Amino acid sequence: MKTKLSYSICIFFAILFVSPGCKKSSPIIIPVKLPAVNTISPASGIAGTVVTISGANFSATAADNTVKFNGTAASVTSATASTLVVTAPAAASTGAITVTTTGGTATGPVFTYLMAPTVATISPVSAKAGAAVTITGTNFDATAVNNTVKFNGVAATVTSATTTKLVVTAPAAATSGAVTVATSGGTATGPVFTYIVAPTITAINPTSAAEGASVTITGTDFDAVAANNTVKFNGTAATITTASTTQLVVKVPGGGSSGNVTVTTVGGTSNGLAFTYTVAGPSVYVLGSDIVKGFGYWKNSSFTAITDCTTPYAMVGSGTDIYVAGPASTNTPTYWKNGTAVHLSSQTGYTFSIVVSGTDVYCLGQINGTYYVWKNGTATQLTTTTVTNIGGSGTSNYLNNALAVSNGDTYVAGARYLGTSTILKATYWKNGTPIDITDGIHSGNALATAIAVSGGAVYVAGTEEIRDPGTGGIINKAPRLWKNGVSIPLNTPGNSLFNSVSSILVAGSDVYVGGQYNGAGAVWKNGTMLAPSAYAVAENVSSLFLYNNTDLYAGGASSSSGENGYWKNGSFVEMDPGCTILSSSCARTSANQVVSVYVK
Repeated sequence: MKTKLSYSICIFFAILFVSPGCKKSSPIIIPVKLPAVNTISPASGIAGTVVTISGANFSATAADNTVKFNGTAASVTSATASTLVVTAPAAASTGAITVTTTGGTATGPVFTYLMAPTVATISPVSAKAGAAVTITGTNFDATAVNNTVKFNGVAATVTSATTTKLVVTAPAAATSGAVTVATSGGTATGPVFTYIVAPTITAINPTSAAEGASVTITGTDFDAVAANNTVKFNGTAATITTASTTQLVVKVPGGGSSGNVTVTTVGGTSNGLAFTYTVAGPSVYVLGSDIVKGFGYWKNSSFTAITDCTTPYAMVGSGTDIYVAGPASTNTPTYWKNGTAVHLSSQTGYTFSIVVSGTDVYCLGQINGTYYVWKNGTATQLTTTTVTNIGGSGTSNYLNNALAVSNGDTYVAGARYLGTSTILKATYWKNGTPIDITDGIHSGNALATAIAVSGGAVYVAGTEEIRDPGTGGIINKAPRLWKNGVSIPLNTPGNSLFNSVSSILVAGSDVYVGGQYNGAGAVWKNGTMLAPSAYAVAENVSSLFLYNNTDLYAGGASSSSGENGYWKNGSFVEMDPGCTILSSSCARTSANQVVSVYVK
């Protein structure tokens, strides 16, 4: 028993001795430190910018560092324990940079993404050098000097800046071209800015002319809008008829004098070129016939025949264009523009009045006894009765003043029977519809033979038969003027059966009427006959024209010689002075041949 106990005690101590030797040793743990981010450089930039991160406890192995820009992973290109070099990722946005290693995550400063600017508008889009120009857009630098603005490549001074607006000065050395804005975020191209520069005159043609003549000015940098150019002849402003950037066509102004011609635009005033005023009378156009050359018109003393015209009834001028109405050799209604025929119908008829209003050409005439007004070749028939008389008593009368046009409305002078009456009543047609104007006092025929519209008033001239109360016989064929339907007598020295009215002219408050008194030419102004002796040699005053609101031209024919001519302020001017009637080399007009006069 003692031996067994001793053995047990020995085993216990042996176990106690051996057990410590069987226990394994624990490993030595070295702690990993948390990374720290001290600075980033640069602190702002565009996507792709190389950024250096300075700090501590980074991994020297680049791949063991996770760098994020506001949560978006960046590529680490090199690493030490204190420095990381990374590339700002394209998909990121402004925010803090973080660095993560096995030791944890450190948050660093904010990296600001710089965005490329955009240009939305510039205002103004054109101006002179030195003008202030406002540029609107996005992502500009709020510090003025950090924006580089260029006008077609030339740098401009930025005077104020926000992130959405820049105010700059258009540089003097630049030319027209695109405006660009550059910041550290990139470059934006905006709209084109056009430099407005002072015009230059290189030539004027002609260099001398009379008042009213057309002059062509050639040069550079004119305004293509006529009203935006001011042309002066030695200080007197001229009217501009057409304009382009290199050419202006102007009228020589009245009241000007010889000296320099200049052009002024918003860009400034041009150099001056010399121009000389000349004194010249206007061109006088007279419609008639030449015994040798046929029918046509004179411009001053030069005759132009109208091919295929059998009888010219009326003439009007519009600018440099001359229009003549009458029948062609085919006996069809026709008018001629500068000698070129325009046939209005293929049916038998003729035209006897013509009016040009803007680009529209109106003609009055008839086809097979039915009266029409044509506008640019489109016919409108007059509403007529069984007997309707236009322009007097047939084609042998003066008919060139029987049509007027105002604001697109057409007016025709004539007469017609009313109901079962056998007495003609003076009438005018507005757009084809008749309006009776006879005052109803007298029982004789009344004929409207000329018409004009001015200032909204309708003026109709003609004659009205005055009958003897006892016998009923005609004692006077009284000239009449109706204004808006109210009869106004045209004074005559006495009664006559040989009176007629052929023409009318309204100029401001003055109304002129031309025709015949007692078989001789006559002109009335505001109802009073002008110098009866002045027009006594005329058969009839068939056409009136007031030039420059001072000189009155009257067309007609001399009853003593039968020559074509006109009266200027009562003095007769023959087209071919010294010729005699029916001479093989003379101009002449037969009795009742219409003569129109136009002065330019």
